[in-house]
Amino acid sequence: MPPAGHHDRKACEMDRYAGEPIDLTGGSSRGPSRMARGCVTALAALVLSCMIAAVAPAASAHAGSGATAAAIPPRVPCQALAGVDLSRLDAIAALATTVVREGHEFCQVDGYISPQEQFQMLLPTQTWGGTYLQEGCAAFCGSVNLNLRDPAGVSQSQLPWAPLANGEVAVAAGNQGHFGLHFGDALWGKEDPVLRVVWGYTSEHSLARAAKALIRAYYGRRPSHSYFDGVSDGGRKGLIFAQRYPNEFDGVLAGAPSVTWSVLVGQYVAWQGRTNMDADGQAILTPEKLRMLHQVVLDRCGDGIVIRDPRACTFDPASIRCPSGDQADCLTAAQVRAARRLYRGPTYKGVNLFNGGQPYGSELGWVLASQCLLAINYVKYLAFWRNPADDYTCADIPFTPAMHRRLQRLGRLYNAGDPDLRAFRASGGKIIMYHGWADEGISPISTVDYYRHVVRRMGGYARSQRFSRLYMVPGLYHGPGGRPVGGNVTGVPLMEHLARWVEGGGAPGEVSFPVTTPTGAPLPTVTARPFNPLARAPRNDGLNSNYRYIGRRSAYRSDNELWCTRRGPSIACSGRRPKGS
Repeated sequence: MPPAGHHDRKACEMDRYAGEPIDLTGGSSRGPSRMARGCVTALAALVLSCMIAAVAPAASAHAGSGATAAAIPPRVPCQALAGVDLSRLDAIAALATTVVREGHEFCQVDGYISPQEQFQMLLPTQTWGGTYLQEGCAAFCGSVNLNLRDPAGVSQSQLPWAPLANGEVAVAAGNQGHFGLHFGDALWGKEDPVLRVVWGYTSEHSLARAAKALIRAYYGRRPSHSYFDGVSDGGRKGLIFAQRYPNEFDGVLAGAPSVTWSVLVGQYVAWQGRTNMDADGQAILTPEKLRMLHQVVLDRCGDGIVIRDPRACTFDPASIRCPSGDQADCLTAAQVRAARRLYRGPTYKGVNLFNGGQPYGSELGWVLASQCLLAINYVKYLAFWRNPADDYTCADIPFTPAMHRRLQRLGRLYNAGDPDLRAFRASGGKIIMYHGWADEGISPISTVDYYRHVVRRMGGYARSQRFSRLYMVPGLYHGPGGRPVGGNVTGVPLMEHLARWVEGGGAPGEVSFPVTTPTGAPLPTVTARPFNPLARAPRNDGLNSNYRYIGRRSAYRSDNELWCTRRGPSIACSGRRPKGS
């Protein structure tokens, strides 16, 4: 880090290097509060450097690459970005240093956005091709996880995207508005409704505005194309861009989106944790039994590699019930009950409290011990304005229609169920959604359900395909690609298809996904075509079929968002979008 005086002088002299004055913010303000203008002091930079040190990845020691023929050069030195005036965005760029990451040289900017969203940005110094990518996060996030190998940030399932890997893309990521001990930690929201709103829907929007302002300050121009890529909660944020901020990105890639977050975590995830727990808190379905169960399901419902559509599977765990005792190749009565309940999902007197259950073929991902942690953190600290008692546990969560309704009230802050994407389509935006048919974290049936409402709202399947795609991928789990058996998708290549579509190369059709054998050797790829949710779904006696979802009318309503504004130390929320938001 340069001496304090040197750092401040460089920050204050940005205009001299830039030439013409640059409007960094576009003249709009994110909220009523504003920070004082001027250069960042050395003290502020030092404080922020300490905050970011624990989450910022170390710079690579490899040599940088040369500039590409079409590279767009910076107009100012990297150090000039530290302290550039972002006050109209309630943001500060505190540190700007030249680093080498993955063999390419970048100007790394670390900063934060009021009230406490930390972010990191990498701007190529020699190889920028004009594109901006914003990476999503997962669960409750709480840390900065910028990634040059996986364009979705923390997904660990997307294949590298060549422009990003080649250092041609300006990329940013944030911590979703707060510090967290781990992705399942939501204590930060217990006493702070503002942080709930920021995490719920504003954090990524605020980051996008700050990042684009820094791009304009550094290169003297806006990006040619802007993309958002996220998985799980990052997928939810991608949908929020298409719904709430339709002009922000040219292309959105939303993987395994947590569409109805409030009920997903408050009911579905809690159900998973409770269902596989006996009276002593021990797992009912052990890892050994799950491996056996998975093989049986694959043999009965698969094609030799994967299960193409779990909704067509009619396997009943009772068919492999042990005649007596507990044996390795069968399930006990308690294990049969647990498996049936997991496949079906949370129910109340035959009515489904969530639109989906654990899909057939996902058994190897049923590591359910942590599910109650995620659910209870949400229910205790984020789900209601008035929190439950401190001793509230996962066992206290009721699976009833009344609880479903309660979760939906504040869920309007978090959910991304609005099917009206007309404004996004009108802006020229393109969106690709995808979900794994073997997703153990979020039922893929819920994404099919949401996209069905989108297609209907947008005028039918043919019209929806002008700007959107959904890929349902056989053998793809929720978490890190690959499992210790064959027939599992290990990488998603859809970012390149999205960019090609946005940049005039044509809409994607059939896409191939790599799969592996038990030894790690490659198998022939599995393919997926754009999914038509209006096609007749399998109807049978299987546990993944014929859902009677209690939220079929309430979950996917247009203009059902809750919008909030800060008024001094308080916050006001309503169903009306604030001006200038």
